Amino acid sequence: MVNLVRGRRSFYCRLRKEASIVKFDLGGDKFFMVMDEEVSLHESEDARLVFELDNQRRVLCAAPGTNGLLFTGGEDRGIKAWDTTSGKVAHSIEDAHSARVKGIVVLAGSDAAAGDGDPYMVASASSDGVIRVWDIRTNQQGEAKSIG
Repeated sequence: MVNLVRGRRSFYCRLRKEASIVKFDLGGDKFFMVMDEEVSLHESEDARLVFELDNQRRVLCAAPGTNGLLFTGGEDRGIKAWDTTSGKVAHSIEDAHSARVKGIVVLAGSDAAAGDGDPYMVASASSDGVIRVWDIRTNQQGEAKSIG
């Protein structure tokens, strides 16, 4: 990690294997790294490991959401919303696609962009070219529905 104000390295951390994805959460106080089936969540200040989130299959895409959620997708063809405060799965959409999930984005409306609520729309794309938009609120009731 480089401090851009001072132009110096702030810290470094050694990795057991190569990370395929490195992203910051929306607040910038944490970052996460994806290494095959494992997602590690770290503090931005000193790279201290907060959680290791273990997925059954390889994670191919990830996107941070508000209120401590992290959305992942991958070879299991599903979408998971991880609660980064507890390290547990908050929501899961099994068999979201018929092929592996290669892209995911959290869509924020005007209220969510202002920080006034949870984002509830997530778009996912699979390797067969299908793009779906999900209303996460329906998943909380136990029946995830694609709206697009």
